[in-house]
Amino acid sequence: MLAIPPVDLLEASRDPESRARQIELLDTACSRTGYALLTGHRIPTSLLTELYSVSRQFFLLSDEEKAAVRQPAPEQVRGWTGLGSEGMAYSLDEESHGDLKEKMDIGPVSGPTVGQPGAGPMAYPNLWPRSPEGFRAVWEDYYRHMQRVGAELLSLAAEGFGLPSDHFAPMFDTEMSMLRGLYFPPQPEPPLAHQARAGIHTDYGAFTVVSAESSPGGLQVLDPDGEWLEVTTTPATLVVLTGDLLAEWTGDHWPATLHRTANPPRSVAFDSSRLSFAFYQHPNFDVSVAALPPFAASDPAAVPDPLRAGDHLAEKYVRQTTFGRRTAD
Repeated sequence: MLAIPPVDLLEASRDPESRARQIELLDTACSRTGYALLTGHRIPTSLLTELYSVSRQFFLLSDEEKAAVRQPAPEQVRGWTGLGSEGMAYSLDEESHGDLKEKMDIGPVSGPTVGQPGAGPMAYPNLWPRSPEGFRAVWEDYYRHMQRVGAELLSLAAEGFGLPSDHFAPMFDTEMSMLRGLYFPPQPEPPLAHQARAGIHTDYGAFTVVSAESSPGGLQVLDPDGEWLEVTTTPATLVVLTGDLLAEWTGDHWPATLHRTANPPRSVAFDSSRLSFAFYQHPNFDVSVAALPPFAASDPAAVPDPLRAGDHLAEKYVRQTTFGRRTAD
């Protein structure tokens, strides 16, 4: 297995030579392994501690209490959904049982909502639980840090592609990014055949930035040799995955990361829970996604039709939440 040092955002800001080294590390990781470890992100340790604390308190509430902020509709990805409510493998048209997880989703914490100027049709308002105290403030603070980290990663990527550092910025000024908290409860009973904490899938946007506990039953990525690799996680060392849109932009130079969340070993499954957070970086709804100049096909006849970011996102969300029964309009 190729061992690649973490990308360090602090080092990337020091001087041109250090920045070039971090760009090289990001490119090697995304093109060779499908993921990168990320340090130097400047997220306070105290915020990470609060995020995990208030989120665990929320997920340990009764289902009746959490249902006050239940996700309203398959395409309206806001609020809470319970155990087995979606199957990630269906996003790749693979049948599966419901994933063994709960989740809580929010979108941008500022900016227009549906019906307002500049808003896309998926700019739904966030749903906030009444308890625990401080939940909203902590999640909003962490979301803003994730926006910053995502923007810094896109800047590094653009420079690595030979483009201006702000190339992607206009595509994300009314972004559809989301923050998802994922709670994987203990498994006192064995899962069904081929049932996982989260089934095999790719993510749908640009970068996905993950923070997760190191408990058993965690993130695995499929390497180019077809082997599932365990990704070591801690709340403070972030994991960066590449999504469908970066694969489109780079002509698969950076393939979308096939990954899953594995079940814990049966020997510890009865009392092993796991909490993680994923920031899904999505551009504006109407962004047209096609291979960037460094990766574009030389033969115009070989160029596929551009992918509209919002349509791709809506279709994938509906597949995973309806288990393939219908697609987005």
